[in-house]
Amino acid sequence: MGYFLQFANLVVQIVFGILIFFVLARFILQLVHADFYNPISQMFVKVTNPMLKPLRSFIPGFFGLDFAAIVLLLILQCTELILTHLIGGYGLHGPIMFTVEAIGLLIQHAAQLYMISIIVIVIMSWVNPGAFQHPLAQIAMQITNPLMQPLRKLLPTQAGIDFTPILALIIIFAVMFLVAAPLIDLPHTPTYRGP
Repeated sequence: MGYFLQFANLVVQIVFGILIFFVLARFILQLVHADFYNPISQMFVKVTNPMLKPLRSFIPGFFGLDFAAIVLLLILQCTELILTHLIGGYGLHGPIMFTVEAIGLLIQHAAQLYMISIIVIVIMSWVNPGAFQHPLAQIAMQITNPLMQPLRKLLPTQAGIDFTPILALIIIFAVMFLVAAPLIDLPHTPTYRGP
């Protein structure tokens, strides 16, 4: 791949990575019922509304899930995959394999978002415990609380130290390596054709 194509590939990955991050963050914030009026929540809403509003006109939500956001995430991730494959000169998979790989990548992105949120909380608790009033810290706590609360019951604080972030990170790595990675690799695994 030439230098221009490498640059084009990088630009596609950055642009789609940012879009996917914003839509995924909004979806997770809705899922955990985060504070809608938090400035960071409002930023996600303003950036993603132009993409989501047209889809919401014909894709309703079910059981509290924003299916328009799920469809948009799949569209964005599949489009990124197709563009990077075309730029890189790789062969294109069928639609099912592209969807499988896209789902794996979205699971990986979600795991990374949770990992970043946990790291933000840990760093803020070390550097400035009073910083939890900051909008970023509040959002990070609201994202991670559904995962951290059950873990705190399993692993209570020992000598004033909370070990649940370590356990949570182990679970997140397990999801990335045992769930996301096999889905991402599946379309690239050579099939056995027999003798």
